[in-house]
Amino acid sequence: MDKSYQVKRITNLYQSCNECGLPIINCICNKSVPVCTKAKLWILSSEREFYRPSNTARLLRLINPDSTEIFLWERTKSPKQLIDYISMEKYATFVLFPTENEKLENEKLENRKVEFKRTDRITAFIILDGTWKEARKIFRKSDFLKGLPVASLEPNYASNYDLRRGAVEGNLCTIEAAIEILKITGEIGPAQNIEDYYKLFLKSYRAGANGHELKG
Repeated sequence: MDKSYQVKRITNLYQSCNECGLPIINCICNKSVPVCTKAKLWILSSEREFYRPSNTARLLRLINPDSTEIFLWERTKSPKQLIDYISMEKYATFVLFPTENEKLENEKLENRKVEFKRTDRITAFIILDGTWKEARKIFRKSDFLKGLPVASLEPNYASNYDLRRGAVEGNLCTIEAAIEILKITGEIGPAQNIEDYYKLFLKSYRAGANGHELKG
């Protein structure tokens, strides 16, 4: 994420790390072995996410830096680099979006919903990063997404993400969505490494919110 954005503190006791978002006593930036996934993970993020310590997109970029990019979504300005990527023939690009939670009057999402199939092109997934309300807005108001096939995850487990109020039941946070899609594409090892890092983040966040250093 853009370093010009200062992550909000979880606790007044400690400054937050601007990379992982955690209090500095529980920083996990150097506690992961980076992976490099074959699939590209392009995060389209609302500006508010750049400030939120509970954001998980920054974790994904920390552990998977060569295959993860984060783009700022703005209502009046399109992300040129992302649009350029979408137009490249070498990528097979999908949008991750829970179609079962969305009813659009002017668009039949069912006609765009697809099951992932491997091709000889590089697979790329656009993950909408924000609250359900923010993600829905990004999806509806981004013309450059309208021609893309939609991959909708339907996990058979409850999300472990409980760092925010008002989460929509059945929806996954950004890093959970990435983990699931990597499992579907067959990248089991990287998915497990990312999941372990995510679990460490949750533990570190909860400890930091109480002003405690995570032990062990």
